[in-house]
Amino acid sequence: MMMASKSVGFFVLLHASLVLLIFCSDGVAAWQSVSRVAAKTTIIDTTATGRHNPSEGPEIISSPRRELLFLIPKIAATAATATIMLPRQALAAPAGMTADSARGQWRNALAELDDLLQNWSTDKWAEEVGGGDVIRKKLGTQGATSPLYQIEKAFKALGSSDFVDDFVEFQETAEEFMDALYRADSLASSSNNKTGSGSQTPPAVFIEQSKVEVLRMQSIAKKMNAMVT
Repeated sequence: MMMASKSVGFFVLLHASLVLLIFCSDGVAAWQSVSRVAAKTTIIDTTATGRHNPSEGPEIISSPRRELLFLIPKIAATAATATIMLPRQALAAPAGMTADSARGQWRNALAELDDLLQNWSTDKWAEEVGGGDVIRKKLGTQGATSPLYQIEKAFKALGSSDFVDDFVEFQETAEEFMDALYRADSLASSSNNKTGSGSQTPPAVFIEQSKVEVLRMQSIAKKMNAMVT
């Protein structure tokens, strides 16, 4: 009767542990904790049988079920690793965009950056109402005419294509590019905020700070372009 109770208890424990493994973010740690509990259920005092010396403490019985509990964390870790190391084919390109069109957009975006910097006019844009919007249009954050508009979709398509050898490094560098783009856009937008009262930062300061970020974008773009064949 006692063995039957232990058997039922084991399967209840196993079922509960499986639920924890699925829903807990730290599945491996959870299963290690469960495994220690399960190990206690397999400790049997065999004093009455005369086959074990009581002075040595209770005998731990090894069983396939107990070994399974210790294997599950390894299985979970292996599955997590396999998910992270997905092949590039699993990173599908955005709908309606091919690798060729993505590469074409990227080349046009490079030219757009060069044109923006070559024709940069801090004083002119600082004097104009909404002068920072000239920068934002070039960056593709205002309107949809710039090749930099939704450039992150082109990055995703390129990263999953044969044009890029190291797609992990490419995507990481693309994130740096987008961070610089968002900073440049925010600064350009701030140059438009003229309250007309009290002490305020001149628009030219924001525009010059935006230019620093655009120069950073250009530098990162050169690094990215070297990754595209």
